[in-house]
Amino acid sequence: MTQEENLMADQPDTIDTIDPSKNYLAELVGEGKKFKTQEDLARGKAESDAYIKILEKRSDELRNDYLKLRDDYSSRAKLEEVVDQLTKSQQQFERKPDTNVDVNNKPVIDPKELESLVSSKIQEHELTKRQQENFNTVRTRLQERYGNSYQTVLKQHIDTLGLTEDFVNDLARKHPTVLFKTLGIDPPNPTESFQPPVRSSQGFVPSAPKERTWAYYQEIKKNDPKLYANPKTTVQMHEDYLRLGNAFEDGDFHAVR
Repeated sequence: MTQEENLMADQPDTIDTIDPSKNYLAELVGEGKKFKTQEDLARGKAESDAYIKILEKRSDELRNDYLKLRDDYSSRAKLEEVVDQLTKSQQQFERKPDTNVDVNNKPVIDPKELESLVSSKIQEHELTKRQQENFNTVRTRLQERYGNSYQTVLKQHIDTLGLTEDFVNDLARKHPTVLFKTLGIDPPNPTESFQPPVRSSQGFVPSAPKERTWAYYQEIKKNDPKLYANPKTTVQMHEDYLRLGNAFEDGDFHAVR
């Protein structure tokens, strides 16, 4: 029997299931048991639910980050494919010149034109990426300012100013600062630097007088991904969530899918 088969044999044949006739309250609550009182059991259930919610949010983030990386990779792969096809066409043309064409004429694909085309495609990709980042920044800022009802408030602003949704969306992508001024919203301060929490014997503590909410931890993710991925950060998020309750759910907490 192979080692893998031995390992498989060590696993139990059955999986524990919930027994509807079993008195779990009597088994879990009481002196010398996992929970001394029913209040302790209820608190443990609440803490467990909060921790699961934090883990689900982080799992959603990982999935979204993966999808963004995959989309970015696909865009680059398609661009490289175009360049490769153009390069092969140029090489084939140089190997098999048309005898009916004057050799003094320029080739069908000029190397400079190829370089210009590739450069144009790269610039187009970067511009689209930058505009999407601007759009996401505006949306996050509106959510921070008006909460989950930001779309209703924005619609009121649009109607009051006599603008159109297409015009506002275009400003968000191309001129976010102009849009902030138009709506009377202070743009994010670009000079404000974020300092991630530091380690201490008591755990993580903020280096600035700022409440540790969802948005706070999103700044950690942006500035120090390694620290954000640390399991201790997950534990601290769970504790802050229990302490703050609904006040923890700011920023794009409800927007993450």
